[in-house]
Amino acid sequence: MLFGFVVANDWTIRDGPAPNAKLVARARGMHIGAGKADGSWLLCHSILFTDTRFKGSSLKVLGDFAMDKNGAAADGEWAIVGGTGEFAYANGIVTAKIIENMHPTNGRIWELRIRAFCPCIPEVIEKGPWGGEGGTSFDIPEPPRSLQTVTIQCSYVINSIGFCYINHADEKITAGPWGGDGALTATLQITLAPSETIKQVFGTKGTVEGDTVVTSLALVSNVRTYGPFGKANGSAFSSQIPGNKTVAGFHARAGASVNAFGLYIA
Repeated sequence: MLFGFVVANDWTIRDGPAPNAKLVARARGMHIGAGKADGSWLLCHSILFTDTRFKGSSLKVLGDFAMDKNGAAADGEWAIVGGTGEFAYANGIVTAKIIENMHPTNGRIWELRIRAFCPCIPEVIEKGPWGGEGGTSFDIPEPPRSLQTVTIQCSYVINSIGFCYINHADEKITAGPWGGDGALTATLQITLAPSETIKQVFGTKGTVEGDTVVTSLALVSNVRTYGPFGKANGSAFSSQIPGNKTVAGFHARAGASVNAFGLYIA
């Protein structure tokens, strides 16, 4: 029964049973003769994708298959215990059905049905900050998922900024306000609608009493433009948010007012 045998495998996975069908992946790993009473093999391999869509991603597979005394293999199920690339953190099942046994001359053909769950963990990109080096650095302790509210205090500069965001545990977190009171002329509260997202941020930065600060700020959503707040004095900055990404949170430097302002895009 080949008990104790260790065999390396580099099997091809194609999009059909024909020998000239398109190659989409390879199953690379090993199988070990693990049955004394029958021809049972423990299988451990990576399904490494080679097609253009998923190239570089993989599924980690663990399972077993049985063979009779004549060398014919039976159907089986293999567990998906992880993955990489687009299949990071995957789990699921691979159903392996024998559609042709050619043993002992040319092996066998399995038809695979792969069913996997992969959590979507969005990438968070940091932009900025725009402004000066003064003040103290302020940040949030975790990557944000979505922006809920923004509070801005301003006069002829942006005095402070605070906001609420949703984290990946679906908790609502409040950050700030970062900055000071200053010569206050307005406090502005922005509450985003459920389907509203911030797609662009622009403003100006300038020098006030020898300190570089953010002098004005505007937020553009998929619904409307908020601001500009403050006074548009100094050099301009702008960030257009690409594709289906949105502003999910902020980071800043602040003292008596906001010295520098940056974004988290998710």
